[in-house]
Amino acid sequence: MSPAEPPLGHDIAATLTAVGQATPDDGDDVSSVQSAAAGAAALVGQTGAATDAAPVRRVLYCISGAWTDAWYDDPGCWSQWCCAFLGWTSPAWETFYARWQTASSSRRERLMATTGLRFFDWARVPGGSTRGSSRAAAIAIAEDLAALPDGADVTLLGHSKGGHAVKHLLAMGWGRGRPGEGGGGRVGRAVLIDAPLDWVREMACRLMGLGIAPCRLDPQASTVPCVTINNWLDPSGGRLPGVRNYQTLVWQDYLYPFPPHGMKGFLAERVLGDLGALPAGETMGIQPRGIQRQDLPHRA
Repeated sequence: MSPAEPPLGHDIAATLTAVGQATPDDGDDVSSVQSAAAGAAALVGQTGAATDAAPVRRVLYCISGAWTDAWYDDPGCWSQWCCAFLGWTSPAWETFYARWQTASSSRRERLMATTGLRFFDWARVPGGSTRGSSRAAAIAIAEDLAALPDGADVTLLGHSKGGHAVKHLLAMGWGRGRPGEGGGGRVGRAVLIDAPLDWVREMACRLMGLGIAPCRLDPQASTVPCVTINNWLDPSGGRLPGVRNYQTLVWQDYLYPFPPHGMKGFLAERVLGDLGALPAGETMGIQPRGIQRQDLPHRA
C-alpha cells in the first residue's frame, strides 16, 4: 500500500463524511448525514472523522450477469467480495449499503470514487442485462476505466454474463492502461465467476438471445492475470485454457431462483489474496469448506 493511500476501513468513514459535507438530497439533513459518518468511523475503528475524500487507488469493479437490471440499485449480492476487498466488517457494509440505496446518482458516483467499489449499470446498454450485448458492456466498462485516476489498480469481478463482458474487455487489449495509450485505471487482475467463456457456452447463450457472441481471448498473451470460479452443480460456467480455476461443489449459494449460480462469496478473501488484490498481511488464510482448488498453469 502506498503511503498516500488510506488504510483499509478508512474509506467508509471518508465517504460518509464527504457526503455529509455535500449538499443533501431531498429529505436529508446535514446533521443526520454527519451523524451517520461518525457512526461509520466508529464501526471501522477510526479515532476521528476523516476529512479527506480523494478518489482511492484500489478499485473493485463488479459486473453482474443476465436478469440483473436491478442490481445496480441493490448491490447487496456483492457484499462478501466488497468486505473482503476493503477489510470491512458487516456493519460497515450495511452503513455503505443503506447510503447507496437512498443516494442520488451524483452521490453514488461520489460513493464509488471514495470507496473504490464500482458496480456496472446494465441500463447503459441497449437491451439491458438480459438482451444487451456483452461487447457493448465491455466498451462501457472501458470508458469507466479510462476515467479513473491514472494508475488506479483495478480488480475486475464478473459474474455470469458479466464475466463474458470482462473477457471481451481483455480481448480488446485493455490491460495496464488504455490500448496503445496508457493512462486511466490499470486492470491488475480479473475474476470470472460461472461465466460462459468457452465456444460451446457462448453459442448456447447466443441462441438463447442473451447478447453473447463468441469472443477469442488468449490468456497467455494477456497482460492481466485471470482466474475462473465454477460449480460442479452449475453447467453454465466455463473455463479459459491455462487459467487457474477454483472448482466448488455447493448448492445453496444464495442466488434465487438458481442457487448454484451464485456469487461464490465464501471464496472472496482466498481468491483476492491469491491474485494479490489485497494489501500484504490482510488475508487471514481461511480455508473455506466445500472447495476443490485446481491449480492449472497460469500467468503470475
